Amino acid sequence: MEINQNISLQIGDWVRAKSSKGILMHGFVEKNELDHNVVQLRVVASDNKMLTGQSIQINQSKINRLSSDFSKTENQLNALIDIALETRDEDWFHDLVSQLNKLKRTKEKNILDTNYKTNACETD
Repeated sequence: MEINQNISLQIGDWVRAKSSKGILMHGFVEKNELDHNVVQLRVVASDNKMLTGQSIQINQSKINRLSSDFSKTENQLNALIDIALETRDEDWFHDLVSQLNKLKRTKEKNILDTNYKTNACETD
């Protein structure tokens, strides 16, 4: 994943961060306090295992936004949907639900295609 400059971080952005103590973290923005230059970060991976799953506050200057041109998993979309509900962001919620439904349809189509190909091979 490519790192972008942290230009206006938004809720739900995936980021990589390094604390002042050198702890590396990967997670997503839960809350952005623009007036204090502080970001609420949900840590999904860290070299400090105790931080994984925790919600922490970190200075925005310690964060690099990750490229958003990657596919999100069903679990990631569900986590982001929860955040959209908590923050009452209706537009983001509808966008995430749409992405989740598209992912599920694609997964179902792939299963059907695989079953069709498997059955076609058995009759040959």
